[in-house]
Amino acid sequence: MIETLSIQLKRLGHYAVYRSIALPLGILFVILVLTISPVGEFPLNDDWIYTKTVQHLLETGQYRAHPYINATLVAQSYWGALFCKIFGFSFTILRVSTLVLAFANAWAVAKSGIVLGFSRNLALLCGAVVATSPLVLQLSYSFMSDVPFLALSNLSGLCFLKALRQPKPQWVAWGSIAAALAFLVRQFGILLPVAFAIAIALLVWRKRYAPSKSTIAALLLPWIAVAGIYVVWGDALASDTPLLETSQSLAGPLLDSARHIPLALCYVGLFALPLGVGRLIQIVQKQECWTPRQRTLWIGFCGVSLFVFWLPQLLYWIAKLAFGREALWLRRYPYRMPLTLYKSLLDLGLGPLQLPDPQFQPTVQIREWWWPITLAALCVAGLLFVSVVNRYRQQQDSEQTQSLERQNQDLFLLVWALLSLAATYNPFRAVMVDRYLLVPLVPFILLLGRDLMQVEAKVSFKPMAISALAIALFSVGSLQEYLAWNQTAWIAHHRLETKYRVSSQAVAGIDTFNGWFNSEAYMQRYNTRSWWDVGKRGGSPWALDDQYAIASVEPRAGYEVLERIPYFSWLGMKQRSIAIFKRSSFNPPTLGQPRSG
Repeated sequence: MIETLSIQLKRLGHYAVYRSIALPLGILFVILVLTISPVGEFPLNDDWIYTKTVQHLLETGQYRAHPYINATLVAQSYWGALFCKIFGFSFTILRVSTLVLAFANAWAVAKSGIVLGFSRNLALLCGAVVATSPLVLQLSYSFMSDVPFLALSNLSGLCFLKALRQPKPQWVAWGSIAAALAFLVRQFGILLPVAFAIAIALLVWRKRYAPSKSTIAALLLPWIAVAGIYVVWGDALASDTPLLETSQSLAGPLLDSARHIPLALCYVGLFALPLGVGRLIQIVQKQECWTPRQRTLWIGFCGVSLFVFWLPQLLYWIAKLAFGREALWLRRYPYRMPLTLYKSLLDLGLGPLQLPDPQFQPTVQIREWWWPITLAALCVAGLLFVSVVNRYRQQQDSEQTQSLERQNQDLFLLVWALLSLAATYNPFRAVMVDRYLLVPLVPFILLLGRDLMQVEAKVSFKPMAISALAIALFSVGSLQEYLAWNQTAWIAHHRLETKYRVSSQAVAGIDTFNGWFNSEAYMQRYNTRSWWDVGKRGGSPWALDDQYAIASVEPRAGYEVLERIPYFSWLGMKQRSIAIFKRSSFNPPTLGQPRSG
């Protein structure tokens, strides 16, 4: 008996050390949580909106979308409510619920690598790269919808990849169920079953796959349930914020259309940089000999992308010199990383910066030193572009040496990546935020991993691990600063309420504070329930008065400092502060009443 138990323990230990995917990733997340604590009673970014939805669900037992919500969010709301039922309602508990899904997301990515034939080390690297990329790590410490959506969609992708290796209806059913749940977080969840259906249709057309009736039923049945939810809960799911906002001019959408693919792939290239390093080493060392066509594609994509990034500046000078007109809106477009107008990846740190303080910036700024980072990301983006073209050409080749299951998996990955890339562009939405570009991240990383594994020579793992560690350290440092100044701003708000006895409606502070405490009064005062109307009144969003302000420097003339609250930033290793300001040259009207004039 004792000998049998000893043998079983040895087998379990061997599995944990040499084969397990979950254990190393679990250790990674324990290290992250011990390094950066998720504890803190304050919202981040826009997650106060989603938190209010959970709060309503807990108080009434019924789901009702907040007026500002465009995402479906049903599944995430019930997930968060489950944690709050067990542990109590708090921002910390909701943050922990997201971290659990962040671990599931990393595991799904790594497990997908195993299913695609990656070595264990490469699969774990893929999972770790996704988990510790700057935007994913930041969003993992919030109750935003991005990480729950990514976790469910990547679990769905894992199941569909398994279904193409082992054609069993149960894998299709689990993939479709996970995608349906992802859809009930964000509408992009529909991409996974559509990608699988397109891949299957192409395989049937080429007589490489014959789906059974049970497979088709397994794919469709979960979506009948989703349709039922929409029929029953139609009113509860309705949002007062239009999903689309038509631009006043076609010039902006046309320019955004030209920039979208280079911009999106450049961001994916930045987040996939560790794998790109390994791939570039293979090519430079001629472990894989590129054809002239491949070199031309890579150079051409990088060159065209740089031209497209500079295009708004070029158009500005053409308009100024040729027509004497200054189209200042063109000057807003960045020509190197960070490339989006509305960003969470800042110079140098994480955001968004939601203080009413135009001068507040991360502790460290590298400015033009972003150029080598931009060029490195663009090099990897070029590799991704070449990989997509190669995959397409391989699918046309009837004399492939790969196994049929690998060909089928590659086709699904290709369709998934392209659909995800296309879905992130919306010409009728005025705001493009860089975190939206996380949607195509995983299929492109898996395509890059497949390219690494197709070369017979041993993958150069050490440089990839070093670059992954460097990005992870930046992510951790940026996350610490982001949490520190957000928490300090909320401490300042708390001081105003407790020490100075100031109503929240008299404060123009951090957006999350204004939204959490003042959004209902704001909607009533201005008779609007649309997110797009938030910034049209001037000043801080959801601010009803500006007698007091929370900022790092004087927001406008006429304020005096009441108190400064320090915090320490790991970026630059220096102390900074958030200040409480009081307006000294203005007597505010009665709180809750609109100003005259």
